[in-house]
Amino acid sequence: MIASVGFLFATAYCAFSPTLAFQPPSSATNGAVAAACSAASASLTTMASSTATSASTNENTSKSYLYVPSERDERYQGNIAQYLLDLDDDGATFNFCGGMMFQLVLSEKLKSHLETTVTSKSNDDQPIIHPASQPLMCRTPNYQKSASADNISIFHGRELRKIQSANGGMGFVLQLSYADPSGVFAEEVDGGVVNAGKGADAAWSGNAVDPQGWSEEEIATYDGWRSDSVRQWRNRERYELEGFDTFSEQFGRDGFGLNHRCFLHLDDQSRMWLSAEDGCEGTPSEGRSLMGKLGEMLFGT
Repeated sequence: MIASVGFLFATAYCAFSPTLAFQPPSSATNGAVAAACSAASASLTTMASSTATSASTNENTSKSYLYVPSERDERYQGNIAQYLLDLDDDGATFNFCGGMMFQLVLSEKLKSHLETTVTSKSNDDQPIIHPASQPLMCRTPNYQKSASADNISIFHGRELRKIQSANGGMGFVLQLSYADPSGVFAEEVDGGVVNAGKGADAAWSGNAVDPQGWSEEEIATYDGWRSDSVRQWRNRERYELEGFDTFSEQFGRDGFGLNHRCFLHLDDQSRMWLSAEDGCEGTPSEGRSLMGKLGEMLFGT
């Protein structure tokens, strides 16, 4: 508890006095530190009490089946398509890297596909949650570095940032979209060479079939196995230029992002993780992170 309060005080102190953030407090400030810690603790208690008595569209505390493994399994009975739809419908957040809250957003075309899958008598199109023995995409069967996705084992995804409407208090969105099911591995298609990103093991012939999904350019240059620092990020202008006409309407004018292939896997506690090809991953969260709640308390965002 003391460590948590200290952390909150340090964060607030950084927010208001960034130039002093890494300077240790002197003995003369000990009384002020104690007072600030006490005030922060009282504020958090009040905030928690008010949150508990009112529903929030940004938190999923009343729907524990979305993040408690035993309740999830009992409710969905292997119907992962419905699980993903419910996560999207609830505006659920995924906790990446121990505190970075990304709201899951499915494209309209992927949602339509999953809705059809839910009502189908066949399970052939049901998304797969890989076992705990496959925590990285490179450990999944038949893995190849490419842009391929099948909407079952691997999905086309994007991390989007500076999205003001995003749940979680941090402006982060993890979008999943629909990939061309007719795409195949090939060196040539219709007499032309298929492009592939740097370091790819194989080219993929899939086209841009989702208006909110990957563009032809994103498919042709995808290299999600490489470091984010050397990859092509896209801003609103570029997304719209490449065909995502409704980007501003959906995510705002300041948003930018990076495309990733994503897959689902379990851990040894049966928690589900949504993992990008580079290994970054998140698990469904109960609601806002500690930092998100502090930001809301301090700045009202």
